[in-house]
Amino acid sequence: MSENPTPAAFVLGRRSKQRLADCHPDLAAVVERAIQLSKVDFTVLETLRTDKRQRHLVRQGKSQTKNSRHLARVPKNAPELGPISHASDLGAWVDNTISWEWEFYFLIANAIKAAAEELKVRIKWGGCWDYLDSYDSAEQAFQMYIDRKKAAGQKPFPDGPHFELCWEEYPV
Repeated sequence: MSENPTPAAFVLGRRSKQRLADCHPDLAAVVERAIQLSKVDFTVLETLRTDKRQRHLVRQGKSQTKNSRHLARVPKNAPELGPISHASDLGAWVDNTISWEWEFYFLIANAIKAAAEELKVRIKWGGCWDYLDSYDSAEQAFQMYIDRKKAAGQKPFPDGPHFELCWEEYPV
């Protein structure tokens, strides 16, 4: 397993940095800080999506909305940025491959939570579809989401790799 032996041991690769160039700079800053804090290495899988790709993901059942924060949208409070993504999907990089094990996404989400709090940026995590600053840990956020959905008789749709900016603070 690629766990962080010392602080700041992980860095984003060239492809991850290129992908982050397509998203809001505040989200990019959170991700860049989080890699330094993370106990597991990660890569940026995706930021910007086309409408066609988003519709395809909805048809496949891998997304539940056509109004994704991944779609290129001009931020109302920073129109000079032009059309950008307001979301990023991160993949746990373990033993030279992407791992989909939840234990790693809890570590990544906890690093994103710490970075977001440090940089004062509200981040919603797909593992709980709520803001990470509302919980003590990613594990707690995930479990409370699962419990809420079950209590409501609904099927949970957790998305551990997904992180997005707060709609209210980053309107499009």
